[in-house]
Amino acid sequence: MEKKESAVSPVVGVMLMLAVTIMIAAIVSATAGSFSNTEKKAPSAILDVSIFTAKDYGGFYAPTMTIKHISGNVLQTKDLQIITYYTVPGSGNISRGSLMGVKSVDVKDSSGTKQYGVLFISNEDQGSPETWFGNSTATFKPGDILVTPAQYCENEDTDAGNTILHRNPAMELLFPNVRFIKSSASDADEFSQGGVVTVKIIHTPSGQIIFDKDVVIS
Repeated sequence: MEKKESAVSPVVGVMLMLAVTIMIAAIVSATAGSFSNTEKKAPSAILDVSIFTAKDYGGFYAPTMTIKHISGNVLQTKDLQIITYYTVPGSGNISRGSLMGVKSVDVKDSSGTKQYGVLFISNEDQGSPETWFGNSTATFKPGDILVTPAQYCENEDTDAGNTILHRNPAMELLFPNVRFIKSSASDADEFSQGGVVTVKIIHTPSGQIIFDKDVVIS
């Protein structure tokens, strides 16, 4: 009888160890599953960014930046962050700009000074806060273009060497510490054609980068 009990004992021990192992594996699997279910998934979209040192607006020029949504998921602009990196010629200083949430600038247009979003969706009600980047109502869908308010800058200050080139306050926010127009003809160009801007667009809820490209200034 004693021999039979001693033979059963190791078997029971092995069975208990297997049961504990299976329980631990199940707990780990359930925990991992809960994490994966709560993790935010980044949207997928093909975007195109263009940057101009002097874009023609029918009688005057202004620096500007545009972002076109080519295809993919509809993007909530309130969930996006735009980051720019630009090395200023001559000084070598790096300008780092960041746009997240609703931000506006004062622009001198033909009827006075008005507020516009730093970027807004151009093919909707132009200038309306509902179209401003960062607004909860501003959804960025295929075919849409985000623009700076350059077309309203005809009464802004002009370049000392080129009086039809006007400043764009929105670009100064996107590119801090960069001079876009010269106060004197002898000033060096700080934003000119051929320069390269690194642009990153981040989906903040997931922390994923949905656009990362070096953009050549036109």
